[in-house]
Amino acid sequence: MSRVSSLGLHTPAALPYCITEQLLPDPPPPESYRWYLGLPYEEILVTGSAVVWSSGGVIRRVFRYDVEKEPVMQAILTWFPSDDPKDIADSLRNAEASEEDGQTEGYVSGGSEGNKRKPDWGDQIPSKKRVSTWNSKVRSYASQLGSFPKARGVRGAPGDLGIRIEDDDEEDDEPTKQLGRSRALVVFLKTQAFVYFLSGTMHVIHLPFEIQHVVAAPMGLMLQRKLTTPPPPPEFATGNAFTMRPPISSADSPRLFTLIDPLYEVGLVMTTQNSPLTEDLIFMSTASEIDIGSSSNSTEVLFAVTYNSERSQITLWQVRYIPQDVPVAPQRRTPSGTSGTASRRRSSFGPGTGATTPVATGAGSVASSITLPGKGKGRDSLVPPSDAATSLGVLGEEFDQKRSTRRVSGLLARAELSGSGQDHSSHHRFSDVSTSLGASFGGPPVPHNTMILDEQPVDELLNELNMGALGIGMDDLGAYDGAGLKQEMLMHKIETFPFRLSNSILSDPEGSTRVFTLRSPSSVEAAAAVGKEPPAKKIVMFVANRDEGSLLQLTIQVQVHSTISKGYSRRSSTKVRAATMGYTPILLETQKRTDILDAIKLQDGCVQRVLILTEDGNFNLYSPWGGCLDIRLPPTLARWNFNVVGEDGSRRGSRKKGFARTLSTSPDIYKKLDHPEPGGRFTVVDGDGVGHRIGISLAPKDTSIKSCLETLRVVLGAEAGVGVGEEILSTWMSVAKWLQVTAEPESGLSLDIKGTSLEDEWRAFVVTLFLLATRLLPEKKPQPRRKSAFVRSASLVAQREWEDLASHEGEWGSSPEYTRNAAWKWMIDEQDEKTIQESTSQQQTQQQIQGRGSSFSGSSFMSEGRLTNKFITDCVLHARHFLKSSMQEISQSDLFKGVSDLQAAERLGYALVSLHLLREEWKLDIAMEGHARRLCPVLRQIATWLGWTKWAEEYMLEDVEMVGWAYDNSQISGDVPLEPFNPPDIYEWLMACVKKVSPPPFTVLQAIVAPIPAPAIQSSQRNRNPFSPPPAPSPLPQQKPVFARLTPRTRKITALYTVLATPGSTPVNVVEKMVELKIDLPSLQRLPEGISIPLREAISRCQEQPPTTWDVEALDLVGRKDLRMLIVPGNSKGRERGTKWQSAPTHEAVRDIHLICNSAFDSESIGSFDNVAEHDRQSVARLLFKDDRRIQEAGKLLSSSKPAVAKCIPQPQWNESETLEAFKDIASWAAIRTLSTPPGRGLFNFSARIPLLTEKFPISGFNLSCVIKPMGTTVSADKAQFTEEKVCWAFFHSGVASGVSISREAKEIDTSWIVFNKPPDLTNRHAGFLLGLGLNGHLKNIAKWHAFNYLTPKHTMISIGLLLGLSASYLGTMDTTITKLLSVHVTRLLPPGSAELNLSSLTQTAGIMGIGLLYCNTQHRRMSEVMLSEIEYVEYPDSCVPSDTLRDEGYRLAAGFALGFINLGNGADLRGMHDMHLVERLLALAVGSKKVSIVYVLDKAVAGATIALALIYMKTNDAALSKKIDVPETVHLLDYVRPDIFLLRTVAANLIMWDNIKGDMDWIRSRLRPFHVIHYKMQSIKCLDSEDLPFYNIMAGLCFSIALKYAGSGDERVRDVLIHYLDQFIRLCNLPAQMHDEILTKTTVRNCQDLLALSVATVMAGTGDIIVFRRLRSMHGRLNSEVTYGSHLAAHLALGVLFLGNGNFTFGTENIAIASLLCAFYPLFPSAPLDNKSHLQAFRHFWVLAVENRCIIPRDVETFRPTQIPITVTLRSGQEISRTAPCILPELKTIATVTTNSPTHWTVVLDFLNSEMHRFAFERSQSIFVHRRSAHASQSTVFQATLQALDDVENLKAPFEWIGELPAFAQLDKAEKALIIREGESGGGECVDERLELEASLRDARNRSRLRGVGIVTSRLEGDGGLWIGEEVVEGLRAGVWVGGGKRE
Repeated sequence: MSRVSSLGLHTPAALPYCITEQLLPDPPPPESYRWYLGLPYEEILVTGSAVVWSSGGVIRRVFRYDVEKEPVMQAILTWFPSDDPKDIADSLRNAEASEEDGQTEGYVSGGSEGNKRKPDWGDQIPSKKRVSTWNSKVRSYASQLGSFPKARGVRGAPGDLGIRIEDDDEEDDEPTKQLGRSRALVVFLKTQAFVYFLSGTMHVIHLPFEIQHVVAAPMGLMLQRKLTTPPPPPEFATGNAFTMRPPISSADSPRLFTLIDPLYEVGLVMTTQNSPLTEDLIFMSTASEIDIGSSSNSTEVLFAVTYNSERSQITLWQVRYIPQDVPVAPQRRTPSGTSGTASRRRSSFGPGTGATTPVATGAGSVASSITLPGKGKGRDSLVPPSDAATSLGVLGEEFDQKRSTRRVSGLLARAELSGSGQDHSSHHRFSDVSTSLGASFGGPPVPHNTMILDEQPVDELLNELNMGALGIGMDDLGAYDGAGLKQEMLMHKIETFPFRLSNSILSDPEGSTRVFTLRSPSSVEAAAAVGKEPPAKKIVMFVANRDEGSLLQLTIQVQVHSTISKGYSRRSSTKVRAATMGYTPILLETQKRTDILDAIKLQDGCVQRVLILTEDGNFNLYSPWGGCLDIRLPPTLARWNFNVVGEDGSRRGSRKKGFARTLSTSPDIYKKLDHPEPGGRFTVVDGDGVGHRIGISLAPKDTSIKSCLETLRVVLGAEAGVGVGEEILSTWMSVAKWLQVTAEPESGLSLDIKGTSLEDEWRAFVVTLFLLATRLLPEKKPQPRRKSAFVRSASLVAQREWEDLASHEGEWGSSPEYTRNAAWKWMIDEQDEKTIQESTSQQQTQQQIQGRGSSFSGSSFMSEGRLTNKFITDCVLHARHFLKSSMQEISQSDLFKGVSDLQAAERLGYALVSLHLLREEWKLDIAMEGHARRLCPVLRQIATWLGWTKWAEEYMLEDVEMVGWAYDNSQISGDVPLEPFNPPDIYEWLMACVKKVSPPPFTVLQAIVAPIPAPAIQSSQRNRNPFSPPPAPSPLPQQKPVFARLTPRTRKITALYTVLATPGSTPVNVVEKMVELKIDLPSLQRLPEGISIPLREAISRCQEQPPTTWDVEALDLVGRKDLRMLIVPGNSKGRERGTKWQSAPTHEAVRDIHLICNSAFDSESIGSFDNVAEHDRQSVARLLFKDDRRIQEAGKLLSSSKPAVAKCIPQPQWNESETLEAFKDIASWAAIRTLSTPPGRGLFNFSARIPLLTEKFPISGFNLSCVIKPMGTTVSADKAQFTEEKVCWAFFHSGVASGVSISREAKEIDTSWIVFNKPPDLTNRHAGFLLGLGLNGHLKNIAKWHAFNYLTPKHTMISIGLLLGLSASYLGTMDTTITKLLSVHVTRLLPPGSAELNLSSLTQTAGIMGIGLLYCNTQHRRMSEVMLSEIEYVEYPDSCVPSDTLRDEGYRLAAGFALGFINLGNGADLRGMHDMHLVERLLALAVGSKKVSIVYVLDKAVAGATIALALIYMKTNDAALSKKIDVPETVHLLDYVRPDIFLLRTVAANLIMWDNIKGDMDWIRSRLRPFHVIHYKMQSIKCLDSEDLPFYNIMAGLCFSIALKYAGSGDERVRDVLIHYLDQFIRLCNLPAQMHDEILTKTTVRNCQDLLALSVATVMAGTGDIIVFRRLRSMHGRLNSEVTYGSHLAAHLALGVLFLGNGNFTFGTENIAIASLLCAFYPLFPSAPLDNKSHLQAFRHFWVLAVENRCIIPRDVETFRPTQIPITVTLRSGQEISRTAPCILPELKTIATVTTNSPTHWTVVLDFLNSEMHRFAFERSQSIFVHRRSAHASQSTVFQATLQALDDVENLKAPFEWIGELPAFAQLDKAEKALIIREGESGGGECVDERLELEASLRDARNRSRLRGVGIVTSRLEGDGGLWIGEEVVEGLRAGVWVGGGKRE
């Protein structure tokens, strides 16, 4: 009680507003409103129809409920659990902040005591900018002002107060799921409640009963039902059987319910007797009463108090939440309508579909409990879900949406105000349209009701459904039995006590009684730690009865069980006893006081006291452990209201004291205490009912004083008992009050609200400490003051004033703190010179008089002549006076009573040692340097009294200013304890660790009270082998948490330096230990420079290449933001985030005016897609192909929107007509080429664009004009030849190209966007667009019924695109819905006897392929049988039956591919299909002999059977099968096989023998038959001959096999081999062909040439290889009648593959990838745009399934811009590949690591071999973030570092370059100056700061701790540093130490 202040009148801050708005009359009667306090300075004012929330005296928000026509019953603030990541992050942040704040407990309304929570703002909490996230859509009918702040807490956060220093001695073995908490204001009306989350979300809850009282709980709320009389039964039935309910007895029904989340059902509160609780609740713990750890097994210690009015007794309960198999609800997120689980409300979320928030209305519970006569079987026995679904089917699917939280009451109010004339019941019926409208909402089944079938209005129908499901109407309100609810809280009775209350408990539960608890202080915990108290924790509960005037005190001892039951069921939980609760409370003592009027709990920082108002009007501060202390309020109390704002905007509370004095009063009596608040504030009500706000300071505001008092409480409490420890605090309060009264008699009773100053608090502490020794000291005789012989002059007056100023402001040293600054140093220097002159003259005079040398040293003269600070002697004098004052009875307590002189001296010694260790702790914090300096003379004084000479001398050496203090040189007479040991010095201990000397464990606090057993010493230093490494340091002593949290830095730093001193330790070990101890960069910044530098050196050494297994905390510590961004799972949008930048400005002319004007007509430049994503792709492409314009040329070749350019030189003999015909022919050929570009353009632009959701996505068209050069004539192709019907597949391919260009990472590509892009009339372009979306996986988001709408018109192209797209999106999932969709499009899958499908053969071909994709790699037997039967289907000719036009070669080939996809690569393990003889049947079709009569049929199946065998046995290396399917071994057998089949058989044989494929000519030669080997290089072939057709196809098949094996590898050796054969085929194509045989051969050669072009592009996919590009560009330029549409198509496919995704993508070699490439590049190309006979053109886009994103893109971590950087790829085989990123990586499964090798950037290592996190992160974003290293941290030479520094400054254009020219930075090199200028903001210049600090400390040489910090740096061994602080700097410091030492000698 250092100060008692009057803070003015206490009235609600919103009262003037309510009067102005006529919410209250003027003046308002006290009974017309209620108000509650929440967090500090937070109020909730409740009137009849409004709730006002204010904070800091400012109205934040107003809620009015006039339209509801219901009175406001109660408003309460509480916390709901949340799993929102933001809430969890804020919770952890608040928990960490609470450990640093002295005041960590706040209050919110509810209960007598309120919620104990972390305050959102307060006196000692830094304010933060608060941003309102209030949603304007949910506040239509509440008039709100201001905005809620985001106030969040942490679930399970410690609730104790005071100095919270993190304690991590006990580590959890199991990770715990941290839950956040979100704060909400809940307003209760009669029938509904409104939940306003402070984050912005609002919910409306319809109440199943009327609420009498609500209490805040640890999770949500506790609801107490109001007792009502059951209503009479209705006179008539309404047709619903559930309305006929039996009456429920209110007395026997449950009274208490829990609400843990607005989206969940209320739960029952049960007792261990398996019965609901029916008593009145008057108290509920809002947080755990004790801290029992944060492990997953820990249980909150909760208590509740109930009142039984019939028996007039109260009951004390222990409480525990019953574990539920329910995830915490995201309270601010609207849950999905389809996520119905058992955790959802069985009442179907109550009334209000889409408008109200679900809460039990009794529906599910009542409907589940009232069934047939007798007890119900449960709610699942009502009606099967199918009936409910049938009943609700008429409502459509629009109800299957997410629930909204809009207020339906607002809609009702609007309907009422519009004059609808409906009564309130009709409004309620309308609002009852709830989420119980379907099983998809997780509600109960709807009872069968025949009235649904009638034609009723929609409102009546929905109301009938809802009321039928609920089983109740409005008349049932209050008759709620709670049956069927989940049991969520369990209570176990502890004890009952007689307690008589008036009936007011029913109307005002908080009016007559107050219940609050006090935790045991730290002194009790310390005494328990040393065995002087029981180990169990204690809680004292107080129950104040204002009716009886009694205060019941209950002392409870809590024994927490080590293990508790986690997953017990609801039934078993009610049968077990206290073991289920997790802890056992024992009632130790009961006391009762009967002379009180009121009592409340006061809290100020770490101090808790009970303030008691006695019957005689006195006030007592009571503590169960510290006795009772009388306090006296000021005789006059202020009457001004600090909540009232004046006209000028200022508060009237800020008026002068004179004005405050005039507005004061002197109450005669006080009758009530109310509204306690953290900070010692409370309200006292006088006899007139006026509330006066009073503030009592119970704890110091200064952190250092708090630490000192807490240390003394703990140490003395452990040594001498709890009473002694607590009396230290009580004595400090008394001394502080006495000092104020003594210094200024009126100050103790003043109206000043500032409290005690920090200087007075420190003085009071020093006096309190000196009281321990004052009575042991001899009485000091008063010395007469000598009169000055000089005449009083102005100089002497000035000198005296200066001395008084120095003494008053010099508590930090012998002179004011500011004099240590260089600007004021002249004052000290001038005084020192004067002192030296005076001391010299005195010395000479004394020598002359005495005739001998001086017996005093120069320092003694300096101390005598220099200005001295008399703070210590003044405090000693104050202590003596205090003992003699009138307040000495306060000192006659456990602190001095019955204590011998030796015991008192021992306590003084304990205080000295403990404060010394605390001071050593402060040495480790630069922010506490001043506090450690001012504590030093105090400790020196105590050491002098004790006669501890060594300790006193050590303190004198701490600082040069120690000689400037005046000390009391007397000593304690009698027995005193001897010096226990030399004073521990943390710097000496750390210096020994740096020198690799193993020091003994550093002394800790617990060791001085209860010595910790010393660890066994293995061997002595004397016997150690000098050549062996030094021994490891001794293990650190393990302290109890109560001692350890007082010195956390000492514990952590000693642990770190122990690792440093351990032989063989590495910097990695040090950094990992720092992460384990939770040391971050801010913690390092507060360490002294000398101590932090070794740790910084370890960080710097790990910064270059940290281990790949480190997590985020370790990477943050070493400053590797680039690696952190790589592995953080939350950054899943790395690619999107990497695009949020703009190009750097440049003056280079990229485009001229001609290009700009031409681009205005480019349709794609006006496309509706996100240009930022395209911008990022182009930036990467420019880095990939920065040497030329190849990618621009490729895009130009694949464009179809610009006229084609062709060359035609008219011959002289041509006339105009012939010339025009030639031009038309060329235009026609160019048009065919243009129509074949979309497939290649789709490859080129793959996954490049992010569409704008508000715009339709463009699909490019075709420009069939041709510009004939050199004449420049533009000729258009004949439109009649190129109508959309004739070139429909070209438009289909254009749509696919647009679809696949949409990025796979694009979001919200759902049904609405797809339908938004749907044209009015279905088109071929949109069909292809659907296929493109499906290939990228976006059709998974389309609604199934929209798919049926697409298929209903039976548009062939739409059906093909949608069926294949859906199958690709659901690849390998066997989805039943898609299976049904495909089955109706495949004849073979229809039931027997079904009618023929009216579908084209192309649609059925797509359907059969879709089955293969949907069942990919599933080995589904049924589908395999279907596909095999379709391949080998034989139809015998019948003149009566039309011929089969369906099963042509393309259809059977699709069936073969489908069969291969289903059993992909599983030929060695055909599960369950051995009896099908799959291989034999397929071989018979592929290579077997056939009957002549059906050979024309079976020839169509050869290709399909061959492909099926190839895919099924892919990579199985089955040599026997490969030999069977390979080409014949004799020339004669070649004549019996179709030539193009040789290509397929060659590919199939090689795919089976996958491992034998080699990419060289020797392998090709080895695969040829002997009769073909001679031509293996094809250079000897000079003419075209049909005899060579098998050879050409075999060669093409071999090259295609090589391409598939090396797809996407970029292997240049393989490329050269394939380029050789491509050149040969190009040569053969250019040979003349006149005869039919030659023309036939040339067609085959051209087909092989196209396949070779695709093969070489496949190997170099995504690389943009210039050698390949030259060949492909020449193939693009072919314009003649011989080049078909398919040949152009292959060339453009090859172009797109070569620049796949602008070089960002490539192909993989997984089984699905190889199969997809084989299908897409099937070596039979269409001859015309409509040709689908051999292969459906839609399959040409299956390459999407083979695409892999292996392009590694380095991005700058600061700007996210792509950049170039050299990398080294280490394969798992050990081979190293050097490349420059961005680039295509090899297959990820072959890579071990990827390492960056840039000297200007930090090294980044992607460890694919050991870190799954790295591989997952790369697959997610393909980006690595690189951080540019500073010149100072460069690993290069000094010269290179200087050049880099100059380059950095030049690039930065820093305007502060002149700073480097200042004298303070003269010794810095260029690299260090650049570090300050460039990275000063980000903290990069800290190493330079520390160097300057060390040099300044060495020059100043005033403080020993600073000099020893320099010693730690200079004592490091060679090789231990050099990165953070260079060796040259260390050598300079060593030289400075040597020079400085020489000067002082």
